[in-house]
Amino acid sequence: MPQPKFIPADELAELIRSPQKVAGTDYLIVDVRDLDYVGGHITGAINVPAHLIRGQAPVLADQYKHVPRIVFHCALSQVRGPKSARIYSECVEDRLESAEVGDQLFEQEINILRGGFDSWLVRFKDTEPELIEAYDATVPRDTV
Repeated sequence: MPQPKFIPADELAELIRSPQKVAGTDYLIVDVRDLDYVGGHITGAINVPAHLIRGQAPVLADQYKHVPRIVFHCALSQVRGPKSARIYSECVEDRLESAEVGDQLFEQEINILRGGFDSWLVRFKDTEPELIEAYDATVPRDTV
């Protein structure tokens, strides 16, 4: 399985804007930030904090095995987002290696949002606020 690759915000925004694409079916956005998720997140994203990803990766891989594209991010997508994407990718790879003959397997593209939520917020907050849910400027941003 190829390593997760970075995608630009505009590419992810196209997926979200597309009336033919449905979050959780055609793509999944996994926000691995902690408490600051409640202060705003990408429309349609689910929250699985990075410190829980190792234990949750098998659950995610099972629940979303039909979703062709999974996009991970944190605040900056420099540490937690890429690491979480790698852990998830390894989990999916392990499942593929242990699959039995006749098991139905699905291809998944695993991505990391370039610049993370902080860049997303700067890029879309004023121009396309519908791409951000529950934004609250009073919630401190966690950029660790």
